[in-house]
Amino acid sequence: MAEKTVRVCHYHKLKICYNGDVYPCCITPPYTRIGNIFDADIYEKIKNAKILCECSLYKSIEPTKDDKINLKYIHYETSNTCQASCVCCYQSKEPMPNEKEHLARLMEIIDYYKPENIFAIGGEILVQEDAFNMLFDLHKKYPNMGIGTITNLCVGEQRLKQAEQIFDKITVSMLGFNKQSYKIHMNLDFDKVMNNFMTLYNNKKVELSPKFLTMPSNIVELPEFLKWALTLDVNKIYLHNVGSFNQEADWNSKNWQNILCRIEKQIKGLLEDNKGLIVSKNRHFISIHPFLAQKLNITEEYIKSTGLGCNMFIAS
Repeated sequence: MAEKTVRVCHYHKLKICYNGDVYPCCITPPYTRIGNIFDADIYEKIKNAKILCECSLYKSIEPTKDDKINLKYIHYETSNTCQASCVCCYQSKEPMPNEKEHLARLMEIIDYYKPENIFAIGGEILVQEDAFNMLFDLHKKYPNMGIGTITNLCVGEQRLKQAEQIFDKITVSMLGFNKQSYKIHMNLDFDKVMNNFMTLYNNKKVELSPKFLTMPSNIVELPEFLKWALTLDVNKIYLHNVGSFNQEADWNSKNWQNILCRIEKQIKGLLEDNKGLIVSKNRHFISIHPFLAQKLNITEEYIKSTGLGCNMFIAS
């Protein structure tokens, strides 16, 4: 494993949730809550917060008088409005009651800190007109500010072209890897998504990261996804799972143990056969969710023993 970076995390990155609550990172453990964007003294709260926390990449320490806030990222969430119908998503698709006020306050905070990068998520940003227009305004106002999102990428040609104009980084989230599975799991068009992905990939204007969200009903497609993803020149591949993954099957049953054993063999075979390619990336290239890693017996020891320690990590 690569050595963790020690820093004052909330001086480098902020996560702003749907309800406006502010945290130092994406994981948002409750004890790290700093305040809310609608607090009159939110800037002072951020400056004076003393948060000790740790993840797979960072160890946060208290600020000293010499530390200055210099945000590399503001990661924020907007409405849950989305055109997909994912079987694992139980969130309302309705816009937030105070969406315009929320977006306006977000813009004020971004103006205040002028972070290097913005990462906007929440439902499907590409079909949320107000949230998307805000990003257009940000790009126009701060053309050198990086803008990223997570998307299902199932949109029309015009919106895809617009997205290509403003986004620097796009993570494409997938709940399957074939036409039938995509229709069942997301009620979306797999061919449309893949065509859009390859259009952006070939145009080379946007940094793409493919992300597979594993469920019991799609886990057999994970090796095929990884095999495809490893052919791409991308900065990161995500092998993750839905939040309720550990509760959705009797993983200790003999049948599931047999299935997991076979998938483990395929995944490890792909990792080991492509070791040279993976190591050549010289970065954290593959992120695997801890529960999925556990089920596939991909441990820190395995990652280290295969020489992938600097290129693959178990996400917190």
